[in-house]
Parts: sequence; C-alpha cells; structure tokens
Amino acid sequence: MTEREGWTANWAVEREERMAHLARLPGKAHHERLEAINRVSRLLSTNGTELSRHIATFVGTGRHVQDLTDEFEHEAVRFLHNYIASVATLRDVQRSTHRMIWPERIPVDQRRDSSDRRTVWEVSTYEPKVTELFGDDDIKFLFDLRNFTVHYSAPVMSIGTTWRHRPPRPVEWINTVQLKRSELDKFSKWSGPAKRFLRTQEKDVEFLPLIEKYSQRARKFYEWFWFEVRQAVTVEVEEFLSKSNEFGLWLGEEMAKPDFDPAPGGMPIPGSFRRNRARAHLERCAYGTTGWGGITVDVDGVAVVGDSDWAPLPPVGKYRRPEDGE
Repeated sequence: MTEREGWTANWAVEREERMAHLARLPGKAHHERLEAINRVSRLLSTNGTELSRHIATFVGTGRHVQDLTDEFEHEAVRFLHNYIASVATLRDVQRSTHRMIWPERIPVDQRRDSSDRRTVWEVSTYEPKVTELFGDDDIKFLFDLRNFTVHYSAPVMSIGTTWRHRPPRPVEWINTVQLKRSELDKFSKWSGPAKRFLRTQEKDVEFLPLIEKYSQRARKFYEWFWFEVRQAVTVEVEEFLSKSNEFGLWLGEEMAKPDFDPAPGGMPIPGSFRRNRARAHLERCAYGTTGWGGITVDVDGVAVVGDSDWAPLPPVGKYRRPEDGE
C-alpha cells in the first residue's frame, strides 16, 4: 500500500464511521422534518405574496378591465392554484410530523373506521387547535377549494370594473377579481361548512379576504405547532446538530487547501495552506466539543447522561497526507 493509499484508507474509515453515527441519531430525522416544515411554510408564504402582488396590479388601481390581457387571468388562476395547493401541503407535512413524534394511535373503539390513523396527541391537542383557528365556514371553504381545483377544475375568475356614485362623494372606481359563482355551484362535493359560506355570498366570491384571514391564522398555528414539536425533540436535535457541526469543522480543518494564483495555470500561493488550516483550526476551537452520552430517564423523571458515545475526533494530521509534509 502506498503512502497516499494508507492515508486515504485510515481517514476514510474515520469519516465513514462518524457519518454512520450521525445517520443513526433520532435527531437527524427530527431535524430534517423541522426543515421540511420550514420549507413548506416559506412556500405557502411566497405563493400568497405572489398572488397578492399580481392581483394588486389591477385591484386598487385606475386600470380598466378592458386594458387587461388574457394573461392576467391565466396568471391569477395559476397563483391561486399554487397557494391553495401549498395550504394542503403544509397541513399534510404537519400531520406526518406529529404522527412521527407522537405515534400512539387512539383506541380501536374510538376510530371512525379501519382507515382512521389518528393519534392520541392528534385528537387531544392538535384537532382542538385546528378547530380554534381554522373552524370558520369561510376557511373550510378555502380548504374545500383545494379539492375543487385538484379534483374538479381550475377556478374561473370573474374580473370587472364598476363605478359607484354616492353624492356628494366623488365617483368611486372599483376593480374586482372574484371566483365565478356559477362555476363553483357545479361542484357537488362541498362540505357542510363550505355550503353555508357559499349561501352567504350573493354573487361571485371574493377570495382575497379569505386568503388574508387564513394567512393570519396559519401564522399563529405555525408558531404554536413549531413550539410544540421543537419542545418535544429539542434534546435529540441539539445532539445531532452539535455532533454534525463538530464533525463538519473537523472535516474543514482536515481538508483545508491552499489558495492558488488566479493566473492561468497558477501555482499554490506559498504559506496559504498553513494559513487556511490555522483559520479552520481557530473556528474548530471556538466551537469546542461537548460529547454526548446515552440519555436515560430515572424513576424521578430526571434525564441522566451516560458515558459519551462520541469519542473526541482525532487531531488533525493524525492521518497525514503525503503533500502535507512533516
């Protein structure tokens, strides 16, 4: 075995063992799940912003409906579809998350049918909060609108410009973008709350107030849900992040490289390798090492940390590369 092959083999074993350890940690799955919730939440927020921004190029302006191109309606439908879809995506990701963290299912005699996958935490904690923030008929309509757009048809917009004159006030110019009621009425699978909401609508349905109301409620719910989940998994996630960061800084020091002259065919700049490794070493030292042991709970409910299962990472240079020199 050559000198380089020996370094590669020894260093690779260390790296693979550490990566395998990190992959086994429960905190890894919890961290990834929290990241997934964040991504979907940002998706919902961005879709809502894009829809509102697009509608605002007409509603509240002095433009006349005849000045709009067909593209305006096409884009309005697309943005609304994206927003409604992301509402359902966020709900589904949250459901899969809490069922992973609190998996105990409700007793058989409490299940609605054989496909009922609800958990004890879901029934006792999650569903009451959903009812509190999302139980209104208009928000139920918004949820049903997702089924309408996915399983029946893309919504049809009613876009118009009207004037209203109430002396002595000046003439009021009104632009509207609504959902065409005649198309909504063709859908036969509206829930009871959605039907009640539709009965309160005289003609076409204004959806922007619904979206604004839902967005405000969704932010409150997200904050509540995030706190519940984070509190439940904080120990496991902190362990994963601590070990991952420590491992990443070790890799950064081990794999430090010199700076190269930017000229074509430029050579390594003298002294840059040691400087870059020293900088990486300082970052690693500033972070430090905590070590983590197996965590158990004693009879009094107190968490007890056992012997560390995360041995100190070897000093950089233990697996010295041939090009590093002595």
